[in-house]
Amino acid sequence: MNNKSWFPAWLPYPKSWMMAIRLAIPAYIGATVLFAFEFWRYLLVGGLGILSITNKSHLIFFFGVSAIALLLSLIWFLILTKVYALLLNVLWSNPPQWLILPKLRYLLIRDFGILVLSTFPIVLIFAIYILFFTGFKQTFTNLRTLRLTYDLFLLRLWWLWLIFAAYLYQWCITKSSVHNKF
Repeated sequence: MNNKSWFPAWLPYPKSWMMAIRLAIPAYIGATVLFAFEFWRYLLVGGLGILSITNKSHLIFFFGVSAIALLLSLIWFLILTKVYALLLNVLWSNPPQWLILPKLRYLLIRDFGILVLSTFPIVLIFAIYILFFTGFKQTFTNLRTLRLTYDLFLLRLWWLWLIFAAYLYQWCITKSSVHNKF
């Protein structure tokens, strides 16, 4: 009997939780999640703008800002991981295996992808709040009031980010184990 059979299918394995917690360090302590939040927010605004905005230059602006936010998020994530790798080399000549970063391909595709995708539920809650609870009466200046700060959505809903990241890691682990069988 393997360790994975002890857990129900709907609960991520402990390895998924540990990987999600490890990803939370550059995401929340390094504030990479702020850029990912802005990416999704401007992408949603641009997507909703397709339905209502007649001036296409505004749409290009929102999608451009969204792409810039994603690029800044990736650059900041890579800088943080490089600093982490340098710290490991300074502290240990041969660091423990569980502290070593994955290969660059996995770091970019899996870890950064999970970081960005895990922010999406928080942005959906933000969009639901803006669209339904405020009755479309929010302006840009009202978005910066105390009720609608990053603190409310990113810091108070960190647990939602962590759960979603663990499930995404679980999906990646299951998918890679299926591919390794063939």
